[in-house]
Amino acid sequence: MGFFKQVKLENFRNFEQYKINLDKNCNILFGNNGSGKTNILESISLFEKGNGFRKDKINNLVNYKSKINIFKIIASFINNHNEINLLLFNQINNNKTKKILSVNNSTSRDSIKYFESMFSIISFLPEMERLFLTSPAIRRNFLDQLIYGVDKSYSKTLSEYKKKVFERYNILKNKIFDKEWIKKIENDIVDLGILIYTKRYSHLKKLNSFLKYSQKLNKTLYQIELKISDKLFNDLEESNDKLKDIFLNELKKSRNFDLIVGGSKIGPHKSDIIGINLPSNLNINRFSTGQQKTVVLLIIISQCRYLLEAMNRNPIVLFDEVCSHLDNDNRSLLLEIIESLNVQTIMTGTEEKFFSFLSTKGTYFNIDKS
Repeated sequence: MGFFKQVKLENFRNFEQYKINLDKNCNILFGNNGSGKTNILESISLFEKGNGFRKDKINNLVNYKSKINIFKIIASFINNHNEINLLLFNQINNNKTKKILSVNNSTSRDSIKYFESMFSIISFLPEMERLFLTSPAIRRNFLDQLIYGVDKSYSKTLSEYKKKVFERYNILKNKIFDKEWIKKIENDIVDLGILIYTKRYSHLKKLNSFLKYSQKLNKTLYQIELKISDKLFNDLEESNDKLKDIFLNELKKSRNFDLIVGGSKIGPHKSDIIGINLPSNLNINRFSTGQQKTVVLLIIISQCRYLLEAMNRNPIVLFDEVCSHLDNDNRSLLLEIIESLNVQTIMTGTEEKFFSFLSTKGTYFNIDKS
């Protein structure tokens, strides 16, 4: 089991100096709004690639009182009884700020890759209670984060795809362009796009199998199936060559439209993720807020099982303000994550009493008194 043992913050968000020693299982951070509970979760989420679950600019993470304009996150991570020393900080070069991660005093790609292979972070944020009522982009991002938890190269694929779509738009703006050049770019877009489609379909297939497993364990839970809704492909049953021809043809036909609107009107960046409650075939967007929360918790449990059983990777689950709309089903699902899955969980809430259903299963931290 891998877990964060200690996290120390320096000049990070509202903290000038802060240290917390975490339990390997369940941790509850409680305190008033603005005390910094979410900031602690965010500091942990930054140890994965990217800008953390808030996706904020790195220079915004520095404490506004700081005169040196640099933050540090110092942490120790335990994996198979071995302690790994971590340092994460911001570096400023030519007025550009980037995040630097050091693993056991090394910033080499091999060291970071070694550390990244040990764990995956799953985040639950308050807005996820209405996941199936928000924009498709938020649902796509949610699924993409789950895929990244399994395949650490996936973010590079997404980034390359976005770059190619933007490059194509810049070519189209010239109006007079080399046809072979744009053909090459569109071929790249299609190859990367089909790879993204394939990874998304594959991951949903895995999640659906684990969702069925959860329903078998508890017949009172919803029987959920996740699907991709896309104008280009409803499924991937065709051969890759045929899919590529369809994709390329649609890109070529949409050039004039894409020039006016910008980007591309087709592709995996336009997909939506929908949930269906079986056997009624009721779309999850018809569910109440509490029911949607149950579905998201079921997805998180399925992702944890997938990581543990198929990938031998440790999930670390961050729950921000998780206590609203906690009916009996949602309480039982949180307990299942804590008791049955044996993963590190870190939860936040404004009052300790909100977590009374956990009894003595958690370690409590009053952030107001830190």
